[in-house]
Amino acid sequence: MKDPCDHYTFDLIGGVQKKPGRKPLGERAMTVAERKRRSRELRRNRLQELSVTVELSREAQKSLDKMIEWWGVSKKEAINRALLIACQSQMGRTASLFGFELPPEGKAAARKNKDA
Repeated sequence: MKDPCDHYTFDLIGGVQKKPGRKPLGERAMTVAERKRRSRELRRNRLQELSVTVELSREAQKSLDKMIEWWGVSKKEAINRALLIACQSQMGRTASLFGFELPPEGKAAARKNKDA
C-alpha cells in the first residue's frame, strides 16, 4: 500500500509518476532563450503602461466627466487624450491631433487673408 502523502514514489499498481515542477506552456518545456525572451517581452509590456494616482479637484473631475461623455471613451483614454491635446497646443500643433491639416494652397490663402 502506498502512503497517500508520498508523491514521489512510483505507484506500482497502474499509476503514472508525476513530473515535479510546473507544467510547460505548450507541448514542451521552453528553452532558456525562450523563457528569457518571454520575460523581456512581459517586462517591456509592463513598462509601457505606467500607473499614476492623482487627486482631482471637483472642477477637474467635472471636466473629465464631460470629456468622457463627449468622446465616449474610458477615463484612461480621456486623460491620455487631454494630456496629448494640452502638450500639442503648447507646441502649436493642435490641428494635427484632430486631422485638420490644411492643404498647401489653403495655407497660402489663409496667410493672404491675414495680411489683407
